[in-house]
Amino acid sequence: MAKFIPFRDRNYGPLGPQSAELIRRIEGHSARNYEPYPFVVYRAQGPWLFDPDGNKALDFLSAYSAVLSHGHEGVIEAVKREMEHGCDLVSRALFSVRYADFVELVAQLTGYDRVLSKSDGGSATDSAISGLLMHGHERGIENPEVILTKDYFHGRTWIFASNALFDPDQSNRRVPRAPGVVVADDDVEAIEAAINENTVGIFVETHKGEGGPLFSTKDHYMAIRRLATERDIFFGADEIQTGLGRCGYMMAWQEYGDEARPDFVTLGKALGGGIIPVSAVVGTEQFMRIYTPGSDGSTFGGYSLACAAACASLEYIDREGIPKRAKELGDYFVRQLEGIEGVTVDHRGLLIRVELEGVDTAKHSCLEMLLGQGRDPRIFMKHGHYNPKTRRAYTRIAPPPGAMTEALIDQAVERTIAPVLSQARCNI
Repeated sequence: MAKFIPFRDRNYGPLGPQSAELIRRIEGHSARNYEPYPFVVYRAQGPWLFDPDGNKALDFLSAYSAVLSHGHEGVIEAVKREMEHGCDLVSRALFSVRYADFVELVAQLTGYDRVLSKSDGGSATDSAISGLLMHGHERGIENPEVILTKDYFHGRTWIFASNALFDPDQSNRRVPRAPGVVVADDDVEAIEAAINENTVGIFVETHKGEGGPLFSTKDHYMAIRRLATERDIFFGADEIQTGLGRCGYMMAWQEYGDEARPDFVTLGKALGGGIIPVSAVVGTEQFMRIYTPGSDGSTFGGYSLACAAACASLEYIDREGIPKRAKELGDYFVRQLEGIEGVTVDHRGLLIRVELEGVDTAKHSCLEMLLGQGRDPRIFMKHGHYNPKTRRAYTRIAPPPGAMTEALIDQAVERTIAPVLSQARCNI
């Protein structure tokens, strides 16, 4: 019998010559702000990614929850119709038919009063922070402050990357800290201690997608929600990864009941169905009134093609019962993962955290699942972070809920995930 070679000692490269050539071309000219796995996507359909050499892999990242199903016909047809019979780029300097559809549908499905349209998650969270700080100035606070918590991830705009306590490598401290941002430990006592006369709001992720994922409890979340109410400051939730069905509810905070409702929420990723980047800040009249003409804007925020994609995506999420589907499939997926030696799992819907005991990184295992010799099905799930206190490495599973089935889950776990993860500790 051949000796087992630990995954960290294996060499993983592209699966064919066409992929290798495309990677060479990209590496010759692209900025090196990403370190991609060496799998080249040529096309995608349903839950599958295909490379130009004829290989395919199950997508268990979903572009960080942007994709409900690759190549969704309903979203594509809606965009095609708008391209052929509607309008191309028309900014918010004018009204448009599709924008009316968009804001009405988003307000209806979220229960919020107003919608600020943006084009990607980073721009939405940036606008949310700007709104909070504008509220502070309106209250006469000379140096208003917003509280964020450790292990958060709200994007890589300067205001967030400069305070990168989630991941110090995110900024390498090459840019100065953004003023007005206070980062507290993610516990109620630390957040309460950080509140002072300059504080105008607290902004958290309902569940921390990039930080693990790490999941809130109702007691923890509601303690922060009540604290904000008692201190008369705003409370906002970033639902860009966790919203629109991913965690088993239209918005993940709804798990805790209507009393958990934030004053504003940021949405993105799945809002565009994986076809066009779309994001938004949605909130109460009290919070959203601060956005007056000229205070915020986006050339592509709310343009017709984006609105068409978002409306089709939202109609599909609602009509097909994606939140319920994600909850049921997530519960099923976790049951199949339980019992793998050295592995602990936790989840909300189809956002699943997998912890590997005694391993300093899950990257090698993820590479093996995607690029290992003879793996069938190949699986793309991205490694996460290492917790030195627990000596566990994280990875996450977040498949496209509109394309996932119990049969695919069974194949993935039995043939690839369980065999690879059960051997992962040979990397110690």
